[in-house]
Amino acid sequence: MASYIGKHTRLTAAFMLLLAVVIVMGYILIEVEGRNLFAGVYGEEAMKERHQKWMAQHDRAYKDEVEKAQRFRVFMANAAFVDRSNAKGGKYRLAINKFADMTNEEFVAQYTGFRPVPTGVKKISGFTYENFTLSDDQQAAVDWRQKGAVTGVKNQGPCGCCWAFSAVAALEGIHQISTGNLYVISNGGLTTEDAYRYNAMQSMCQTSVQPAVAISGYQDVPSEDDGALAAAVANQPVSVGVDAHSFQFYNGGVMTGESCGTNSNHAVTAIGYGTTEDGSPYWLLKNQWGQNWGEGGYMRLERGTGACGVAKQASYPVA
Repeated sequence: MASYIGKHTRLTAAFMLLLAVVIVMGYILIEVEGRNLFAGVYGEEAMKERHQKWMAQHDRAYKDEVEKAQRFRVFMANAAFVDRSNAKGGKYRLAINKFADMTNEEFVAQYTGFRPVPTGVKKISGFTYENFTLSDDQQAAVDWRQKGAVTGVKNQGPCGCCWAFSAVAALEGIHQISTGNLYVISNGGLTTEDAYRYNAMQSMCQTSVQPAVAISGYQDVPSEDDGALAAAVANQPVSVGVDAHSFQFYNGGVMTGESCGTNSNHAVTAIGYGTTEDGSPYWLLKNQWGQNWGEGGYMRLERGTGACGVAKQASYPVA
């Protein structure tokens, strides 16, 4: 009996030792795999190589090694954020783009800059499209690009003058709809872009340039009314304010509302709307951060939920 107990005890001890070895090896393997994954995706050396490739792609240079180290840390944090977001899946995707070495605060400060309608612009009472009924085709989709009422995507640069681009795109649209002539840029009416080039800087406009287009005023779309906004967009491009702090790395798909708030800090132009193949309704927005942002300079934003405050502050010119 004593011999059996001793043998059983030795077997139990051996089994426990083996189990402990297996558990420890498991932890070691998990830790090694985790470190390899971290090194491959977020590790500093791998990320430095990724940063160097990004610098070459975007022709980015820094004044010294101190600035380069600072911008690398920002780049690394942004790259990890983009990778995590895309790994979750969803209706939209992000990308490491030309803004990847900027903090979100820097990006918002330089590339947004929404302002109310300038003093002196006449506001016309009422809402022209209050009783407008969408046709079957208009209920399905609208895209003013297909009707020749949208010029190419511009690049505002770090000027904070998004409001001007948004207003001009809406004015270009109504002018083309009314007259068939499209290409104009602003100066208290509008002159042609060839006559008055954009300089990407804050300064006083030249007032001696001869205007080519003028409007009688503008109207607001009833606030937070998606139906009213759709009625307006079905008839002409509309200037809209949005909360764009989460737009920095947008690369495609339908941006959803949980990623942003509703405090407008950026102005874009709603040039249409539609529904994806999987049934997701969206607004089609023209931005002005260049063609290498988003979907060729455009964004699809979730429609019907007030996403990013898109229906909060919208207005359109009246010819």
